[in-house]
Amino acid sequence: MSPLAWFLVVVAAGVVLLAAAVLLDRRQRRAVTGAGEPAPRRGVESVDRIVPHYVTQDEIDAMPSPAADPSGGLPHRGEGFGFGHAHPDFATGSGGAELTGPRFLVVDGDVTSMRELLAPLGTATVESPLVLVAAHIAGEVLVTLAANRRAFGMPVVAAVAGTRDRRRLAELTGARPVAEDDLRSGYLPADIYGTAAAWSSTGTRAWVQTA
Repeated sequence: MSPLAWFLVVVAAGVVLLAAAVLLDRRQRRAVTGAGEPAPRRGVESVDRIVPHYVTQDEIDAMPSPAADPSGGLPHRGEGFGFGHAHPDFATGSGGAELTGPRFLVVDGDVTSMRELLAPLGTATVESPLVLVAAHIAGEVLVTLAANRRAFGMPVVAAVAGTRDRRRLAELTGARPVAEDDLRSGYLPADIYGTAAAWSSTGTRAWVQTA
């Protein structure tokens, strides 16, 4: 066999081995991460009833944006603020976001991970939605919140606001501003949240109705 033929055989064998290695690595990663697999059942009815359904980013992108809902404009009642919701997918209709009976979590600092929000998000319901207002929200956190709002209708709106607006919002709703360290501790007392009759917002403005 000529040297060229041997070279071609070696190259072909290398390609086959590389493809096999890639396939094996992909299978191993899927086994470790559970990607593409349903969430495991625990054998406890109360737990299995709320086993989450995971969707891919492509599936989320294919869903209609809440901001595209042709339900019309929203009433802007109450005191106005110079900031709005931080992502279009927090909208509940084409006019923006509207929540009834919201609670308010005001953070005097940065929200850097979803772990910091597990406790407050766990208490958010359709009857008592959550408005998160912080000095800064990390991009990954913001995208995750918006994706959950779009895909699962999570009752939450997130916004970024300056010190003056955060202080006035806390005063108006009765919220107690939370420091970064307190948020990261994972424990937030019930009286730290503010309340209002209604919230409405666009991407640049927000309104809070207290009565």
